[in-house]
Amino acid sequence: MSIANAGIPVTLLDMTPEVVQRGLSLVRKNYESMVSKGKLSPTQFEQRMALILGSTDYLALADCDLVSEAAFEDLEVKKAISKRLGEVCKRGAIIASNTSTLDIDVLAIASGRPANMIGMQFFSPAHVMKLLEVVRGRDTSMQVLATAMAFAKKIGKSAVVSGVCYGFIGNRMLEGYLREAEFLLMEGATPAQIDAAIESTGMAMGLCRMIDMAGADVAAKVVLEQKKINALPDDSAYRALVRELYERQRFGQKKLAGYYRYEGRTARADIEVETICIQIAEQHGIQRRAQISDEEIIERCLYPLINEGARILEDGIAYRAGDIDVVWVQG
Repeated sequence: MSIANAGIPVTLLDMTPEVVQRGLSLVRKNYESMVSKGKLSPTQFEQRMALILGSTDYLALADCDLVSEAAFEDLEVKKAISKRLGEVCKRGAIIASNTSTLDIDVLAIASGRPANMIGMQFFSPAHVMKLLEVVRGRDTSMQVLATAMAFAKKIGKSAVVSGVCYGFIGNRMLEGYLREAEFLLMEGATPAQIDAAIESTGMAMGLCRMIDMAGADVAAKVVLEQKKINALPDDSAYRALVRELYERQRFGQKKLAGYYRYEGRTARADIEVETICIQIAEQHGIQRRAQISDEEIIERCLYPLINEGARILEDGIAYRAGDIDVVWVQG
């Protein structure tokens, strides 16, 4: 939608006609909602829908100038897609990945066109959020980097450049934030208490609602992918809650159940989540407490985030401190 909104033709590719149609229907539904709210005219609606075509054939991408894959966070799946894109895309086309954590350099090698490969992570929901992390791989050409930044500006995104590391800027900083929030939930805090404490600092949305909106399944798959490569800490309780939500198919707002239950878009406290937290705490010997202060929540969630930002700057992953600020203001 962000691309069609800028008047650029889009081809949506997926594995089956049913999935393609589901994607197109969701786009149509979002545009219809904008029309009903007076944010888009009927003529604009028709013009934008006409720019978006669906296909199940990779050859439909052969003449595209820029192709971005957005498969779920599985390295082997993304390597296979990158390889196929390297085979079908025209010479000079930019091949991008929307990965939130995986190694762009590995995907670049798989594509066979490392100079043309770049990370372009759209933050969810992509048609609303302004942030775009542009990840420069080891072999990404300066022309490709400059083009990606210019493209971001054309589609109305606030782009920052990141180097390659786990999670890049935003998600690398987010990991400690999520870790402490989950431990606090297992120790006796509630999602509503954590969200209220975080929002009291000026954050636009609390962490639990944010993950429910982005998809608890997406968050869980990041953890599961790290587990595959033995990259998780040696602690069985680490991110155990989001993994359990995933097992129970509590994927967040889209499933009307995640850290909260949902009535439409309205989040409600859910006793089942408290029960899950109690069970996980018992399994891992975590002491639950009757009182956890808002001050403790803020310190435990935000201090690791701030410290990781400093490390990212020190490591040269972010070029400027201001880029880190843009990630957290716009993302």
